[in-house]
Amino acid sequence: METFEKAMRLTRICRMLYQDFKRNKYLRTSERFISCTSIRCDDVLSSGRSTKVTEDRDPLPLFMSEEVQTWLQKMTGFDIEKICAPRPFEADKPTYRLLTNDELEKEKKKAIQIAKRRIQMPPVMKMRDGTSKVLQKDPDLNMFSKAKHVFTDISFGLKDRKRFIVVREPDGTLRTATDKEHDRLNQIYNPQQGRAPVMPRMFEEEYLEKTLEKGQYRYILDRACVQFDPDNPDFIRVAHRTYEAVCERHMFDVLRSTRHFGPMAFYFAWYKKIEPLLADMVQRDLLSDAVDLIKLYFKIHQELSSTVVLEENIDELHIIKNFCEKMVKNPNYKGQLQLAIQAYEAALTSQAKRSQSKQIN
Repeated sequence: METFEKAMRLTRICRMLYQDFKRNKYLRTSERFISCTSIRCDDVLSSGRSTKVTEDRDPLPLFMSEEVQTWLQKMTGFDIEKICAPRPFEADKPTYRLLTNDELEKEKKKAIQIAKRRIQMPPVMKMRDGTSKVLQKDPDLNMFSKAKHVFTDISFGLKDRKRFIVVREPDGTLRTATDKEHDRLNQIYNPQQGRAPVMPRMFEEEYLEKTLEKGQYRYILDRACVQFDPDNPDFIRVAHRTYEAVCERHMFDVLRSTRHFGPMAFYFAWYKKIEPLLADMVQRDLLSDAVDLIKLYFKIHQELSSTVVLEENIDELHIIKNFCEKMVKNPNYKGQLQLAIQAYEAALTSQAKRSQSKQIN
């Protein structure tokens, strides 16, 4: 009898929630239903700290603009051997086929298209607001249960980001789910391959630093793309820390021809930290990429665009030297960039001398 009364009380709660939703227009008018699921939610919130956004601007519109995408794709490069390099997982047995020249060209084009999809950049987005909204406070339901009750809209065809999820607290407060609760419940009802319901420990500060010390930058970023959405605070924290580690160790080339090089370059330009990457590009004789990085810098910070002249007919090295003289304030970065420019000029001079001696001989 006691179990029956408790079930009836829970049914009344579900009916109240439905009426609350309908009154507040949280349900759509189409034929959908709310699934009531009672879960012990003491561990719904996954671990991990989030970082606050220091910029009010949303970088996504600028990042997705055609001009910026062209610059970032060019800077990323397209080393197909690196893109299609063997990965550490069990592969299928190879198949061998006899092809004509035309068929071989078609297969090559298919491989290039697959490689281009592999280096498609994850979007750079503003950190989302993970706070919940209180919908109702009902003292009559205070301490009805010691566990939180989570109610999830499991309607077919609804995008996970727009799926309604609410939580009834033990004190009777009805609120929307936080982002971490939302992600975890979505993973329970609509699991995505490779994504864990709770954030893996490798993304916690202690274990993240150990993985970074091993130089596994690409693995960390690949794994973060699977586990988090691009506007997730933990994704932004992990990505930014990885970019900083790459910069500290001057390992930029590890991320070239990967999907992460473009967002990394955009991050350095967004936060005015392009000098180490600029020096690396000069050292590798990638002056065109260096000029594109400077263009991206001034595209983001348009208030500084009149400082350095960027014209098509101006020598690339002159633009870089001009940027170094007028824009670089940090003496360490400035010295590093100047040394890279001097080494490049010395290499050009020695190369010219060798070509002249060959002509004389």
